[in-house]
Amino acid sequence: MNRIDLNGQWKLRWADGTRGGLAHHRLKDTDEDKWISAEVPGEVHLDLMKHGLIEDPAIGTNALAARWVEECFWSYRRTFVAPQAALNQTTWLIFEGLDYNAKIYLNEECVGTHENFFLPCRVNVTGKLRSGENILVVQLESGLFGVAEKPVSDYYHGREDGLLHKRIWLRKPQSSFSWDWSTRLLNVGIYKPVYLEWASEVRVDDVVVTTELDSNFHNGRIASKFNVEGLTKEPCRGQIAMQVIETGQTKYKDVTILPGFQMLELAEEFLNPRLWWPAGHGQQSLYTVRLTLSNSRGQVIFKREKKIGFRHIRINQDPHPNGGNYFIIEVNGRRIFVKGANFVPADMIIARINRERYRTLIDRALEANFNFLRVWGGGLYESDDFYELCDEYGIMVWQEFIFACANYPTTDEKFLKNVKAEVTYQVRRLANHASLVVWCGNNEIEWLTWNLAEGLIHPDHALFHLHIPRILKEEDPTRYYQASSPISGNNEYPNSDTLGDQHPWSIGFDNVDFREYRNMAPRFPNEGGILGPTSIEAMQSCLPQGQKFVNSFAWQIHDNGVEQWFAKSAPDRVITEWLNRNPREMSIEEFTYYGGLVQGEGLREYIDNFRRRMFDTSSAVFWMYNDCWPATRSWTIVDYYLNRTPSFYPVRRAFAPISVVVVRAQDEVSVYGINDSAKDWSGTLRYGIFTLRGEYPFDQYATVELKSNSSTCIATFSAQLWDKVGVQNSLAFASISQGGTEIARNRLILPLYHELSWVSAQVEVTRQDGHAVFSSHNFAWGVCLDLTGKEDCGDNFFDVWPAVAYKIPWADDRPLPSIVRVGNLV
Repeated sequence: MNRIDLNGQWKLRWADGTRGGLAHHRLKDTDEDKWISAEVPGEVHLDLMKHGLIEDPAIGTNALAARWVEECFWSYRRTFVAPQAALNQTTWLIFEGLDYNAKIYLNEECVGTHENFFLPCRVNVTGKLRSGENILVVQLESGLFGVAEKPVSDYYHGREDGLLHKRIWLRKPQSSFSWDWSTRLLNVGIYKPVYLEWASEVRVDDVVVTTELDSNFHNGRIASKFNVEGLTKEPCRGQIAMQVIETGQTKYKDVTILPGFQMLELAEEFLNPRLWWPAGHGQQSLYTVRLTLSNSRGQVIFKREKKIGFRHIRINQDPHPNGGNYFIIEVNGRRIFVKGANFVPADMIIARINRERYRTLIDRALEANFNFLRVWGGGLYESDDFYELCDEYGIMVWQEFIFACANYPTTDEKFLKNVKAEVTYQVRRLANHASLVVWCGNNEIEWLTWNLAEGLIHPDHALFHLHIPRILKEEDPTRYYQASSPISGNNEYPNSDTLGDQHPWSIGFDNVDFREYRNMAPRFPNEGGILGPTSIEAMQSCLPQGQKFVNSFAWQIHDNGVEQWFAKSAPDRVITEWLNRNPREMSIEEFTYYGGLVQGEGLREYIDNFRRRMFDTSSAVFWMYNDCWPATRSWTIVDYYLNRTPSFYPVRRAFAPISVVVVRAQDEVSVYGINDSAKDWSGTLRYGIFTLRGEYPFDQYATVELKSNSSTCIATFSAQLWDKVGVQNSLAFASISQGGTEIARNRLILPLYHELSWVSAQVEVTRQDGHAVFSSHNFAWGVCLDLTGKEDCGDNFFDVWPAVAYKIPWADDRPLPSIVRVGNLV
């Protein structure tokens, strides 16, 4: 197989149906002055920004000003000279990513059409190339025109704007049509590489590599599938080969390739492989598999390398002694408590996402002690870069097919065929990745369907329960699949706490009293959260001059959209109910601090509750990890600029491998020690009660041992002791240390924060042995060193307990940190 790339400089032209002359864009004779330069791979908004025709849609109110882009037609144009060999062989134009509704013209002739963001476009142009210059024109529109006459009123599609964009018919990122955390920005463009390819005997469409590991974790198996197309009229002979580069182990197989499409399979046993483990549980051992196809003359006509890893995945759904079933991800026989969040597209303009952006996001996830990301069903099948980095660093991936919060028209034959091709392609593309542990059909459609009125047609049920499982059985039978998230099975309510996975959204929207997390006991919570601000940089970028105040027009554009369900702004309650303050009277800095302080507390409560229940509950996966554009209020701990939001550090502490949690249940206060590591841990526990003013009316020490990979109740005391001191005046606390060094600490507050009897705190900062040391006579809540989130400052938004020094690493040549704010409500 041979190819030349057609990337680089193209020309771009617009039309709106009246102006722009769309019908003439494909012709050889054209008005050159009306075309502008464009970059491929790329996207129309990006090129318009380069030419100064629009401003960055992420900033201020520019997204509204740029909305005309998705309402126009766009044509890309270039010329190229085809090699002589391509004129005499079977030849294709290949577009790895077209967005969206495409018509492809070669030398003024329409040679192909395409309607799927998630599926490459391959156009056979055999015999259509000219010697010398060829003219290639690709006409695109965002998708709005192509579905203008499609029905949507009989399908659930979410909000009122669905009548306009009809997203359920468009196979592109669903969040680009707007979500509570994202504005509407429909991309248009040739967003992945383009090339011309030709061959004479055989074409390899793709190769799929999967691995299996036996239940004893000693013997592995590598299976490869070559999806090929025979191009000759008669069968031809060849040889496929599979080589493991690190070991030299090679398997060959002579094959006969028939005319047309077929699959060639090759498998090999692999003894005693090094195993792949999630982050925090072992090494991420990977192997490189080289796959080749040679013709009868011994010439290698196809070669590709893929990374694989050996790991045994079991989704343990054994009966639970208290009813229902467990839901535990077991890797290589070890139960893994899942720590992480939901991943959404890393930019509203998909073409801007690159490997470096993914790398920073994975770095931040590891910094926050993650081992898991759920790739949410309204976004993307992410690029190869994302999965390669997850393989390398041990981030388990729950991958959803891209369907979310709607009914999809799969009773339409053309639509279903398109979707099945998309699913097949994406499964083949991603099957080799060790990090991918779960396939899931969609986000919340099973739950949605359960709640819809009886008698309505559910047009996509067969897609998730029949078609996708059949494709997976054929293409990747090695992984667990479930039809939707959440799902319970057994004809039970899909969001049942005792079966399957859960989205605990009874908290986070209208109800923001996250103390209620303390009583939740779901099996596998993987979507729930609390709103809060982003970094101060992201906050400011949302607000142009004249609108730099809470609830300005620009603020509303970038604010979270859950208010669509409420007459008044429910997100404001996070601050009003917990702090008894009016967020609309706050400065941007005050809002960033106080909103972030409360969000961090809420996410910590979410994580603490589920971790201390391990493995009755086996995950703490929150909504959501990252942003696709700057937001004034979001669910995230890493914002659009890849800065740590104020809630980042509380989440990092809560996910630490060794942790401690304080719980009050009825008449008893309990302390739980959590140990994620593979080894038992021993140290010293200090626990009891301290007052806001600095007394310790109950203060105990004990030697404790935390069993590996478990949560253990390590101390209890009577709640009456606390009641006598007064829960408005004091906190229950616990810390564990080893060799005199504090490893983890936590505390429990019972009232709403504004109900506490606060006293002021003066925090002193000193230097000692490469650390910044913080001390205070009184309790200091939420000590903030930084609101930018750009650099890791060791810790942030932490407490200083009365007369207990708190240390964070701090280089001796670095100026001591300044305290931006302390949260005490006085």
